[in-house]
Amino acid sequence: MSGAAHRERGARPESYTWPLVSVALVILPQLLIPARDRIGPPLLVPAIETFAFLVLLLIAAKPGPVPGRARTVVLALFGVLVVANGIAAARLVALVLNNGKVGGAPLTADRLLVAAVLVFLTNVVTFGLLYWQLDGGGPAGRTTPPPPFPDFLFPQTMAEGLVPPQWRPQFGDHLYLAFTNVVAFSPTDTLPLTLRVKGLMALQSMISLGVLVVVLARVINILPA
Repeated sequence: MSGAAHRERGARPESYTWPLVSVALVILPQLLIPARDRIGPPLLVPAIETFAFLVLLLIAAKPGPVPGRARTVVLALFGVLVVANGIAAARLVALVLNNGKVGGAPLTADRLLVAAVLVFLTNVVTFGLLYWQLDGGGPAGRTTPPPPFPDFLFPQTMAEGLVPPQWRPQFGDHLYLAFTNVVAFSPTDTLPLTLRVKGLMALQSMISLGVLVVVLARVINILPA
């Protein structure tokens, strides 16, 4: 197969199905968990997530290339989500440190674990979406010949013969990157190349570390010996 044919096959746009599914799976627990069992994040976070879901749905439903203005809107929404989830994490940590109450009820181990899981899941999916849109000009930019310089160095780009020709990272790769960053607090198989994603990965690790250390320490103290 010629190089032109490879480029034509490689230029097929990436599906938005899995990003939409991921956002939906994060929104549903935040809306369905009863208020008596919730500490956070505040309802502002699922509201922004729902709006981002609708924007992604509109982009996915539109045939043809994604306009640059639409990508700017998506990046802005994901940035707002990062800030909102960071505030939710800081609020949760502050409540634990001050031994506060939410809705007049004490901070039980169950409520703390539910809140920590919600913040953790939102942290992974939000940063996964942000990495997906930033890396190499986003899903549309990575299909343009020649593609922009990447923000991440994936091992597949250095493994000749182990991946199909014209391999490009997709949402699942960036979601896995976001997950490993919050559990390892550092890059694992994929390395950040640009300052902007290095800063974002540091911020993601700080959010995860603050929630895990403070909340888990409090849960251990609450649980009976």
